[in-house]
Amino acid sequence: MLVTTKVMLETALAQKYAVAAINTQGGTYDIIRAVCLAAEELKAPVILAHYLATGEYSGHDWFFATARWMAEHVNVPVAIHMDHGDTVENCMNMADLGFTSIMYDGSALSVEENASNTNRVVEYCHARGIPVEAEIGEIGHAGGAGQDTDSPRIASMETVRRYLNICSPDSLAIGIGNTHGFYKSKPNIYLDMLLYAREFTDIPFVLHGCTGMDDNTVRKAIGYGVAKINFGTQIRYKYMEYIRKGCDMDFQGHAWKLSRFAERNLREDVKKIIFLSGSEGCA
Repeated sequence: MLVTTKVMLETALAQKYAVAAINTQGGTYDIIRAVCLAAEELKAPVILAHYLATGEYSGHDWFFATARWMAEHVNVPVAIHMDHGDTVENCMNMADLGFTSIMYDGSALSVEENASNTNRVVEYCHARGIPVEAEIGEIGHAGGAGQDTDSPRIASMETVRRYLNICSPDSLAIGIGNTHGFYKSKPNIYLDMLLYAREFTDIPFVLHGCTGMDDNTVRKAIGYGVAKINFGTQIRYKYMEYIRKGCDMDFQGHAWKLSRFAERNLREDVKKIIFLSGSEGCA
């Protein structure tokens, strides 16, 4: 069933679990199906995440239509989320398409400009019943092999406080040493920052860059108020692994059998993430 992330994340925060948000690679049906069926099997809420860049191939409307169709064919809550919206206009466009969760990422901007843009997105989305995630303290990026291309920027608590004094997102991703992509070495994740931030805000936190992060770190983060954990790199690499394995099998040229093979294998990886989030049985 299609829902927004508003009640989904507030409930997760109150009950001390997280909701898994899985990058679906711009409308790849195999991934969307694996996520939704794994969630239904484990009776867990789940979030289908989308990036603007991956939608350039499939089309954002194609992704949304495919994700909505799948969400309506399972009996667990499913939200359709745009991750890292880079402009106010892009966030508005995705809201108009029907996305049930929007993230505006102005973390590379000054606190004041980030907050101002966040407020514009919040005003537009809230008028349509759509919750908004924001980011403060820019999260880094790593290449596919784990090389650092952009070091994470750890947000100071003074910065987080200033930001939340002038804007009101529904959930917040705070840069605490986490990075998108594969980590080159064990990351130093400053979980105490979440505890400090909890002293002056009660909104759900979001943890980006969970691929390759130690499971105990993720579980501690959930205990510190993280209600949404993001996985992208791990899922897309596992999906490609199963496609390559499937190509060596005798499917007699039936592409759907290759897709089914990859989807069923990937479903098990999604289940592991759901177990890590602690959301099984919570739908």
